[in-house]
Amino acid sequence: MLQLGRAQRVRLMLYAVLALGYFIFSPAALAEERGQTVPEWPLLTEVRELIEKNYAGEVDPYSLEEGAIRGMIRALGDPYSDYLSPREVEAFQQVLKGEYSGTGMVVAEENGVFTIRAVLPSSPAARQGIRPGGVLLRVDGKPLKGLPLEEVILLLRGEPGTRVTVEITWPWDAQPRSFTLVRELIRQPMAEAALLEGGVGYLAIWSFTSRTPEEVASSLEELEGKGARGLVLDLRGNSGGYLGAAVEVASLFLLEGTPVAQVVDKQGWVEVLRSEGPGIDWPVVVLVDGGTASAAELLAGALRDTGAALLVGTRTFGKGSIQSLLPLRDGGALKLTTAHYLTPAGRQIDGEGLEPDFSVDDPEEQLRTAVHLLQHRHPSAA
Repeated sequence: MLQLGRAQRVRLMLYAVLALGYFIFSPAALAEERGQTVPEWPLLTEVRELIEKNYAGEVDPYSLEEGAIRGMIRALGDPYSDYLSPREVEAFQQVLKGEYSGTGMVVAEENGVFTIRAVLPSSPAARQGIRPGGVLLRVDGKPLKGLPLEEVILLLRGEPGTRVTVEITWPWDAQPRSFTLVRELIRQPMAEAALLEGGVGYLAIWSFTSRTPEEVASSLEELEGKGARGLVLDLRGNSGGYLGAAVEVASLFLLEGTPVAQVVDKQGWVEVLRSEGPGIDWPVVVLVDGGTASAAELLAGALRDTGAALLVGTRTFGKGSIQSLLPLRDGGALKLTTAHYLTPAGRQIDGEGLEPDFSVDDPEEQLRTAVHLLQHRHPSAA
């Protein structure tokens, strides 16, 4: 049975794309230790005092504070750094666990278009007849154009029993259709496995959460038991998640000691993350597209750079930055970019993405190409 050791699991989770640990130091403490002073930001204080003294309407000091925080984050010019309110932190942590209250639609973003990649069985969306392949246009009347994927996901989430109205269009419909769904607790599967013709295994990974490595290990064992001799690993539409989970999954494919990624911190220090095994000896082809991002790109890059897999599909998203979730005293948090990662060969992913070995645009043709490669380039998989 493919298993992951507890020590490996603990250590790798320290390298989470979104680290949820609390930090025991503060900028003020670090500055004092280094003999530096922290700016008082007198202009910010002056502006606040002028607003409180002169503004003709009501002044909510908490709204001013939140606005100032969001303004500072926007000034960084980093699309992946953000301020999360206490409610958003709670929803975000649910997402990372793979459990949340929502609709059951798996949404991926590519070139600003939000596509329904999958609909979970028995979910509110499934019961309303919503099918994969549709484009999500509005949530509760709010247009989604220009929004980041994280915000769209939060719009779909909410307390169990609450309602949300979505507007969706499908290629075969003349007009968009509107659906009102009642949110409920969803436990999203992280992996889906099937045995294709000719002894080719198929494994789709939806996201990298704390549950993903165990589900992938179980799926690989299931496919092995069914006689699979090669694998199509589908990472299309996988927007990432825990970096540690992606490294754990890579360990299921790569022998112990094989490099998985290089992590470069703010000071330029480089740490090489390595597989702890057990690895498999199957030929692997990885499906990727513009929705393959972050931790999913790390896994795809690791498998290709180490000669364990070929990539088929379209260029990946190009997110090679690592965000840490830094808690605030009110329960909110700052999601800040704190490091970047490179592939084992030192290739940069951020802003560039991964170019597949075989460029194929049509999704169905991508799968056919992957199966063909396994059956003809790797006769042992046929």
